[in-house]
Amino acid sequence: MKKVILVSLVVFVAVLIFGELSLGINSLVLPSYTINPDASPSIVVIESVDARVAFGLFRGGLTTPFTVFGYSVEDGFNSFMIPPGALWYTYVGGKLPFGKLYAIADVGVLFSVFEGIVPNLALLRIGAGMKLGKHAFSEVSGIILLQNEPDTFGQALSGKMFDVEIGYIF
Repeated sequence: MKKVILVSLVVFVAVLIFGELSLGINSLVLPSYTINPDASPSIVVIESVDARVAFGLFRGGLTTPFTVFGYSVEDGFNSFMIPPGALWYTYVGGKLPFGKLYAIADVGVLFSVFEGIVPNLALLRIGAGMKLGKHAFSEVSGIILLQNEPDTFGQALSGKMFDVEIGYIF
């Protein structure tokens, strides 16, 4: 147990010295386009807090949602709160810098405190970001479902998804 704590502390100190910690607000956007005249177009926006650690070209993080906003032509506007910490999106990936701009890609899964890992919901995010001054950043990413099994939660989400994030690097 002492070795695990020692290794964890060494990694933590190395990230503090050589890496970067960041905190951001993430907006996951799920628009629903349909060609069926009986269905109504809708949009869902999930707001979340993103804590991230980057070390060189590698990065990993945890995101927890706290609010969901929805709008459809039939039902109008609706919103509800999610208890922070009840759902977690955890991811690992890479960042390729090009001056102030950078390309990002990561793979992640959704984890529920009550149910564990949500099956059939592995996501691939590919996008780009830009440093806004010394400490701020903004990112835009497209999201692809890696597992798209029929009759699952992942199948219900299939379509166009993207996220927008703005944050601060400590």
